[in-house]
Order: sequence, then C-alpha cells, then structure tokens
Amino acid sequence: MRPIFKNSFLILLSLVLVYFLAQFLADKVLVKSSFNGCIDCHGEMEGFSVSHHPDIIGCESCHLGNSFTSNKDFAHKGMIIIPGNLSDAERTCGAKNCHSGISQRITKSLMNTMSGVISVNRFAFDELKKPVGMFKVKDLTQSNADNHFRNLCASCHLGNEKIEFGPITELSRGGGCNACHLNYSDEASEQLIDYQKSTDEEKILPKIHPQLSLNISNDHCFGCHARSGRISTNYEGWFETLLSEDEVEDNSNYRVLMDGRVFQKNKDDVHHQAGMECIDCHVSMEVMGDGNSYEHMEEQVRVQCEDCHSQETRSVSYDELDFESKKIVDLRKLRMENTKFLVTDKSNIPIINAFVNSLNEKYLVTKASKTRLRLKPPVAICVEGKAHERLSCSSCHTEWVSHCAGCHTEYDPKLEGYDLLDNKEIVGSWNETPSDFYVDYPVLGVRKKNISKEIIDTFIPGMVLTIEKMKNDPNKKIFRRLFAPTFSHTINKEGRSCESCHNNPLVIGYGKGTMSYSNNGRWNFTPQFSNHKEDNLPKDAWIGFMKTRDETSTTRTNTRPFSIEEQKRILLVGACLTCHEEKSEVMKKSLIDFEKTLINLSTKCLLPIWN
Repeated sequence: MRPIFKNSFLILLSLVLVYFLAQFLADKVLVKSSFNGCIDCHGEMEGFSVSHHPDIIGCESCHLGNSFTSNKDFAHKGMIIIPGNLSDAERTCGAKNCHSGISQRITKSLMNTMSGVISVNRFAFDELKKPVGMFKVKDLTQSNADNHFRNLCASCHLGNEKIEFGPITELSRGGGCNACHLNYSDEASEQLIDYQKSTDEEKILPKIHPQLSLNISNDHCFGCHARSGRISTNYEGWFETLLSEDEVEDNSNYRVLMDGRVFQKNKDDVHHQAGMECIDCHVSMEVMGDGNSYEHMEEQVRVQCEDCHSQETRSVSYDELDFESKKIVDLRKLRMENTKFLVTDKSNIPIINAFVNSLNEKYLVTKASKTRLRLKPPVAICVEGKAHERLSCSSCHTEWVSHCAGCHTEYDPKLEGYDLLDNKEIVGSWNETPSDFYVDYPVLGVRKKNISKEIIDTFIPGMVLTIEKMKNDPNKKIFRRLFAPTFSHTINKEGRSCESCHNNPLVIGYGKGTMSYSNNGRWNFTPQFSNHKEDNLPKDAWIGFMKTRDETSTTRTNTRPFSIEEQKRILLVGACLTCHEEKSEVMKKSLIDFEKTLINLSTKCLLPIWN
C-alpha cells in the first residue's frame, strides 16, 4: 500500500472511531466524573441513605447491569433486581470495594447454616446419637428429620432468597443483608403499592428508593425470632396462647400476629422497658458471624450480662478498636472524649455503644434514640459468699418463660404443605399440634461452661414430643422428653425470691404442682399434670421427684438436670425457708457460709429425711 493511501485509510479509520465514540458518549450522564446511564431513566429516584447514594457509589455497585449505556436491554443485562441475597452478596454488598469479607462471615454464621437446629432435630428423630456436628440448611436431605425441617423450620435462615419487593415484616424470612439493613419509608411503601397495582401499559415507577442503613429495629429480628424460643415476643412482653383470633377480637390484652398466632400481654424485659433495641446488646461480630463455624447458638453469642453489669472493667480506647468497630463508631457518631469502650469477656470484642469514663462510671447509649443509660454493677446478694457462685445472672433475673407440656407431630401424605427450602408447594407434609401452653419461671439445670466449671442456668421444655406416621417409616413411633437451655429475654431488675427456687417443684425439674414439708421432715410433691403414658412422668416434668436423668435428656451434650444430691441441697434450704423469712438474719448468714450456719442449728429446726 502506498504511503498516501495508507495515511488516508488511517485518517478515515480514526474519524469512524471518533464518530462512534461521540455517539456512545452522547447518551451518557456524567456522575462524579464517571458515566452512568442508569440516571437517564431513574434520575428522579430519591430517598437513598447517604452511604448508598448513586452520586457516591453509582447504581451498578448494588444492582450490577451495565451503566455505560442508556439502552434498556443492554443496561439491564445481568442486573440484580433485589441485591443483597447471600447468593449474590459477594458481587454486591460484599464486593471488594464495599463490605468485603462480611458475606463470607455471614455464610458461616448460625443464622445461615442453622447447624444447631438441624442437629437437635435429627437427634429427636433418632437420626443422630447426639445433638452435635456441623451442618448446613442448604444440604438438607429428604430423611424423616430433614423433611420435617423443610416443612416447618427451613425458612428462618439468611440464605433464603428475598424475591419480592417490600419492607421487612413479621412474615419476612431470609433475604441476606436485606434481613437487617433494608428500610422502607411510609412514602416508599405507598409508591410500591401503587406500582404493583398499576397495569403493564401504565406502570407507575416508584420515585422513592428503600434505604440500606444501620437503622436496624427490633422489627427486623421479629420474623425469625418470634418462633421457636420466641425471643422477640418475649422481649416485648408477649407469650403465645392456643386461642384463635375470633376469641380475642377487640381485646387489647392480646395481639394477633400476621401468621395468625395469638399472644397475650405479659411483663416485658427490663431492657425493653428502658428503650433498648436488640442491636444495643448484640454486636456485629456475633450477629453477622466472626468467620468461624459453630454448632450451637450459645457458642456464637459473644455478649453476656457481666460485660455491662460487673464490678470489674474491661475496656479499650478508640485507637485500639478494630477496623470494623471503628467504622461503625464513626458512622453512628459514638466517639466521645475521655471515655473508653467496654469489651466482652468472650473474645474481647468491643461493645461500641457501652462506655466507661474517667470516674469509672459505666453507661450505654442506645443506637437508635441515643438515650444514655447508667450501667449498674451487681448488688451484694449476687456476689457475696459462695451460695450463688454457680448461678448465672438469668437464673435469678428471668421473669418468665413459655412452657409447652406436650406436642404431637405426624406426617400426612395428603396434607398440602410447602417446602421452605426449595420454596415450592407440595402434597404431603408434617402437621404439629401443641398443647398445654402456660407461663411461669424457667426450669433450672446445670450447664458445663468449661472443663472445670459448671453453672446453674435456665431451661425450657424443648421437646416433650410424640412423633409418628413418619414419611419414610410410617410404623415407627418416637417419644422424646428433651429440655433445652434458654436465655428467654424476660429479665427483671429485682431478681426472684428464694422460695421461688428452693420451694418450687417446677424450677427443680419436677413439673408444675405443689410442694409441702411435713412435720416429720419429709418433702411431698403433688403434680398439676397427669403422668405421660410413655414414661410415667408428669407431662411437663424434666425429671422425677428425687430422681435424675443424664445428658441425653437435653438438647446439648454439656447440660443436664440436677443430680439427686443437688436436689437434696436445694430442698434443704427450702426446708429452712418454710420457717425463716428470706430476709432474716439466719438466711442472710447462710448466703455467706451455709455449712457454718448448719453447725449453729437450733434444736427447733427439722432437717429433711431422705430415705
């Protein structure tokens, strides 16, 4: 090719490239020196939180797609309509330049794997010898236990996909990052409803975008945590009944949930009374996971009562905070002069809204309302002497728990149901029938905290359960009497009376009923419920009167009911309380040294006879 023709060809090629580049750029909208064609169609959209505004991160950071064109088909190719589900979190919320690493942590957390719930369920169905092991809800099979789980439990994990627009409600399950961080304003909700009602020919696109923010309310937790242990309802002071909606119509003492269950009003948790939200206690490293896998909930939970209410002080300065804690402190504007942040006893994780000042005064600032609350140390009766050294805080300060004295579950091959894991309707499902709900103190038992230390803690009837007519084994029948450790979130400030433990058969594990101490030194127990035909124990009992059971009677391998010797010791104090007031001098002295008090026993005192 001659030079003149060669140069002409290059000039022509350059002009063509310039022309097409000019056409390409003509359709673009300049946002912070980067082209974003999304704004061409959605430029009127508003309502974003500051950190997630398109002017800062664009639209494609969350929704992907192609922001370098105004062509609708090209722009929407590869787009994620509802970002934040765990299936795409690594490419959206957890992308390298956004919240890197958090999606991997959440994937391993118990709120996604449901490992402990799976192992306990399989243990109840005789598919595991012990409720131990690491499991993932996404790997459920079609065994009897797993099929039961699919029908009744599997929706409450963060990996469950959010596939419909709308705010988080009582019926919400899963949704990945959306489960906690998605917020719709009233106006955004109204516009969404108008959009959903509009026809395809006259679509009214919403102009208000929902927010992704740190404004995490108790309502975000409610969908999953109002079931099973019923932590959310307990915390707000509601206990479940077996009543129907028609029976409580126009009665303000009852609340009907969106799923139709009826709850009755009771005393709410003292922290709820003070205006605290769930996130005021529960830190990000336990809620979103810390990158490790755990078998059961109590292993992942990091915050304990003693972290805020202790005589000792564990704290760190702002400069000593880890990167994530520092970022949250800055976003929430929680940094204060001349203060340090309290840290947890487990893992030294900062509680970024709990502080200690130069005068060693401890206080907490609520994350939503910014209310300042004084954190008080335990009173003398909690810490003096040896009498209460094995007691957890909740064993004295839990106001009430829900008891269910019996459940029956069976498989019905003709029942229309739903596979909560595959999210599809099915024929053939499990049907559960609860019975005998009531509210009272928790049962107490023993939990091994570590190799050398045991503590007294709170328990509820986890499964007093009959299983029959199974899908894969219709002739097999299983009866279980399993009690489960609980932190029921019904804490009161005053604590409970001595008699409510030492003279209460329900608390010791015998079940609801009456205890009497005869004038010949013998304890007698009369149960309220009749004995179950399967094991001849009262329907709501954990153990028989002056009998015990091993760790296979619980949903954990490190928990057990009271031994016979422990029962005797509890009832020995109970015998003293039949005559002596708990605030009397002799009972106060017994808290310091009970053995010494026994040495100085009055001749009028009648000690129990055990044989």
